[in-house]
Amino acid sequence: MDFQLTEKQLQLQALARKFADEELRPQSRELDKIVDPQKLYPLDLIKKASKIGLRTLKIPVEAGGFGADTLTECLVLEELAAADGGFAMLIQHPWREGSILEGATTPEQRKRFFTEFMADDTYMTSYAITEPHSGSDHTTPYTAELSAGPQTMAVLDGDHWVLNGTKRFITNSNNAKVIIVHARTDATVPWNEGISLIVVPTSAPGFRVMKVQDKSGLRLNPNGDIAFENCRVPRDNLLGEVNKAHAIIRKYGKGTKTKGASRATGIARACYEEALAFAKQRRQGGKLLIEHQVIAHALVDMARKIEVARTMIYRAAAAVEQGSPDAQRLEGMAKITATDTVADVSRRALEIFGSWGIGRETHMEKLVRDASMMLHAPAGNDAFREHLSKIMFRANPSDLKVGH
Repeated sequence: MDFQLTEKQLQLQALARKFADEELRPQSRELDKIVDPQKLYPLDLIKKASKIGLRTLKIPVEAGGFGADTLTECLVLEELAAADGGFAMLIQHPWREGSILEGATTPEQRKRFFTEFMADDTYMTSYAITEPHSGSDHTTPYTAELSAGPQTMAVLDGDHWVLNGTKRFITNSNNAKVIIVHARTDATVPWNEGISLIVVPTSAPGFRVMKVQDKSGLRLNPNGDIAFENCRVPRDNLLGEVNKAHAIIRKYGKGTKTKGASRATGIARACYEEALAFAKQRRQGGKLLIEHQVIAHALVDMARKIEVARTMIYRAAAAVEQGSPDAQRLEGMAKITATDTVADVSRRALEIFGSWGIGRETHMEKLVRDASMMLHAPAGNDAFREHLSKIMFRANPSDLKVGH
């Protein structure tokens, strides 16, 4: 398989790297030190990213974006995450939600939402599925009980949908202009058969941000807990058909796990680069750390694991774009591999730093906190292993092939 990058992909990768090096990395380290999570929002960085087209990366060229495919998104995310994993996750959201507002809307909806999205450099979006009782349900996916999955309800009342329920850990929810909400519109069937997508402006009556999570890592990615209390939005804010949310998500949400893996790989790469630089200047026992065999071997292993993760991501991204039946399996494997890798690489990098790495004045301490968060986004690796076991074995237990 040829993973030779196109000229456009190389240009966008370089664009993201320049922004990461010159703008994101210096500011993110200072922003990360702010204690109050509600004061962490990197508005200046969002404006600068918008100016060079990073906020609208995935929007089709004819609509004003770069029209990035899954592999290009992964390339850009790795560069951004190497500077700050939280910001990479924050800026990825308008790629998906912006694409939905552009392509899954009626002409009237597109005029109402997408036009403003493209015109306003600060226009951020959010996507709400996770609830206090329901997270890994979406990945496994667990559908055996009606109580599984999202329970936020949307009921028609004349010309309005009335929403009631709560969502948790929702990225950008405290700063977004609109939130695309997974809401139950039929409570008599499993959640994956009775879910609709509804666009909820954050100015809608009955919408409320309950809190912004004070997280140990990925602090530039704001996660809010939100409530819908008889929240009313126009009937025409429904995307697609009632109870057919999954048809939209399959089209516009493809590659989500692969992109999560790319963010993890970017953080792992940053850990490796920090450890390598430290090993080249720190002396121990009369020689540089890099000259100690045990350190050099550790760095080789770190680099090797990062390359393996990146190769799996590229292969998964290609499968996603080709619509391959292997895409789900490869995406799940890429996500598990990359997040296991960032956990291991960050630990080994911290060991190379020793006590120097735990001080707040070093970047290593921040990277370790960010790395620890990647095991749980968008769901834990055990949930992904369960999902993979269903894909690989349960449909046909005698088929134990692992691909070619």
